[in-house]
Formats: sequence, structure tokens, C-alpha cells
Amino acid sequence: MKNQLKKLLPYIGILGLIMFLFGNSTISTKAEPDIVKMTGLLQQEKSMHIEDWSVYARERMKGIATESEFNHEVEKLKKISPDFQWKKEGDKQSWKASATFEHVENGLVESINLMTTHGKTNQVTYIIYEVKGSVWKKDYASFLKTPFQKRIHDIFRGNPSIFSCVKGHFSDTIDKVLPLEITRLLDLFQAKEIEHVKEQNFISVTGHTNVFEQSLTSEHMNLQLALRTEGLGGKTSFTVGTPIITFEY
Repeated sequence: MKNQLKKLLPYIGILGLIMFLFGNSTISTKAEPDIVKMTGLLQQEKSMHIEDWSVYARERMKGIATESEFNHEVEKLKKISPDFQWKKEGDKQSWKASATFEHVENGLVESINLMTTHGKTNQVTYIIYEVKGSVWKKDYASFLKTPFQKRIHDIFRGNPSIFSCVKGHFSDTIDKVLPLEITRLLDLFQAKEIEHVKEQNFISVTGHTNVFEQSLTSEHMNLQLALRTEGLGGKTSFTVGTPIITFEY
């Protein structure tokens, strides 16, 4: 018996190490959502002021072919979100149920949307969960590390795609050379440019950074930066987020 136990000890040690590493990885991911990393980096820039932000989770659902099945899914969602105010609308081409809940104490707004659209050959259903707020507050980070993760677990069947976006403006009105500012933001996020769109008063760059784990396309794009200026002496606004993905119908 002792000999058998000795033979098993190395394997037990390896298994324990694997569980430790995976456990830490899971905790680390939940402890630092992309939106928290994003706002943390932006707040290092004293001239950049956050006006609003949002985190958006989306999943395509299967198994909803009839209005009865749609309503059944809505009832399941209502049970796990009792504080939300629900409403339903629709016609022969689509069904939609939406719900919102506003946190009076800190201004956070949560929303859930379930949508089914009827195509020529099949139905397509998406479920979307969004959290948004205005100026960034420290207690938002704790919400996104725990209650937000629980919502994701309760609402979605699998692993949804999660998109983060922050919008704001520069505090000074000094004319900015947009390409130089974009380069500075790319450096801030340790990102590599993949493609860009440049106009006289607007520039948008899509790139990749190791700061965020989720890549959304075969080109591994996971960061989008945009700057817009109102001209001489005018305000310069910024948008930072993950690339926008269109719905597939």
C-alpha cells in the first residue's frame, strides 16, 4: 500500500500544480475584466476624461423556433433578474423582450435583451447583457469583478463574446495632431496597428494588444481607437474599445 502511494505522489503533485495554475488563471481573469484594464490605463493620462463606458456581452442562442419557446426563455430570465423591469414587443417577423435595472446608489444601468428575427429559412436569436455608466468610479471595478461575472454565468448558456467601450474627451483645447495622439495611445496599450481610417478631423485605428486576451477575428484584432476633433480650439473626443462586430442573420 505504501509503495503504491509513493508511486502516486508525483502524479498527485502534478495534478495539484495544474489545479493551482488553472485556478489562478480563472481568478485572475475575473479579477481584472478588460473594461477595468482599459479605464485604468486611460486614467494614467491626466488630460483624458471619461464621460461614459459600457460592457456588452452577446451570445447566439439555439433552440428557439416558436413564440412559446421564446416566452419560456423570457420567464427563465425574469426569475434570475427579479429587480429588472421587463417589456415585450414583436410582430410576425421578430420577437423582442427587454429589461433594465438602474442602481440608484451609483448610477450603473444594467439591461438584458432577448431578440429573435425570422429569416426565410430559419430563426436567429441573440441574447445581450449590457452594463453602462458615466464617469468612472472606483466601486464600478468591484461590481465588474463579482456581480457582473455572476450575471454572465446566470444569463448565458455558454461563453459569450464580451465587448468593452470607453468614451471621453481631452481636457485641453490645444490643437492635437491626431496621428501623433493615436500613436501615443497605441503605446499606452502596448498595441500594434493592423488597419486605419484617416480623415481631416478624424482617425480610427484597429490593432492588437496583449493587454486583452479576447481576439475577435482571424487578424487577431482586439482593440479599436478613435479620435475626433472639432477643429481649431475645439474639443477633441476619444473612443477606446473592442472592434464592433455585426450581427449574423
